[in-house]
Amino acid sequence: MHAPIRTTTRHGRLRGLLAVACLAAVPALAQSSPVAAPPGPPSPVAQRAGSATSGDEALDNAVAAVVVAALAEQLDTASIEVSIDSFDVAISSLRDRRVSGQGRLRLGEDAEWIGFRYSTLYDTLFNSAGYPQLTIGGVAAGERLVPNDAVLVRQLEDRIAGELDRQFGVPTARLQFDDISTVEGGQRLLRITAEGVADFGRSGMTPVRIEALYDLVANAWRRVNYELGGTTR
Repeated sequence: MHAPIRTTTRHGRLRGLLAVACLAAVPALAQSSPVAAPPGPPSPVAQRAGSATSGDEALDNAVAAVVVAALAEQLDTASIEVSIDSFDVAISSLRDRRVSGQGRLRLGEDAEWIGFRYSTLYDTLFNSAGYPQLTIGGVAAGERLVPNDAVLVRQLEDRIAGELDRQFGVPTARLQFDDISTVEGGQRLLRITAEGVADFGRSGMTPVRIEALYDLVANAWRRVNYELGGTTR
């Protein structure tokens, strides 16, 4: 059996300007799992040629489209500029390819780039890519760990506890975090991750993991995802 084939290229740019009206609405506390998308028209992404490529133009375009669309959706923005700096391609199956890499994004008219990582599954039969997994912040040079903000952590606890109450009908759900970290996403975003347990009283406890993005300019949460026992919400 041969080792997985992998190709890596870097330092290219692909830009996208995306209208929010073209995006499908999703719940504020939800992120879809990666699934292969059916064939259809490409996302409305304005592209500019760059040197970063996997060597497969169809793959590059499909991956770029879903990455830009997902970033705009998760950051709830009408305008986003994206530079994909690398395409790392590995064989996942006879039909599928696992594509991952790094890139940068800018929100609206901001001059600052924010680093991100992405990973998606590309279907070679339909030339389509699934919904990507994204990690925003803590990627680009200069983005570092910073002290946790107690006020933001408390807001996050209250928000997730309220969502758990609505989802399970347990008004006494409590969160107990064992590990919390905050990392910069440029000068604008903070990515907060936390792990611990969700305590449902007599119903028991389950592991919980949270990843959230806070916008220091807008003073608002851009994205809040939580995972209970391995299931993302």
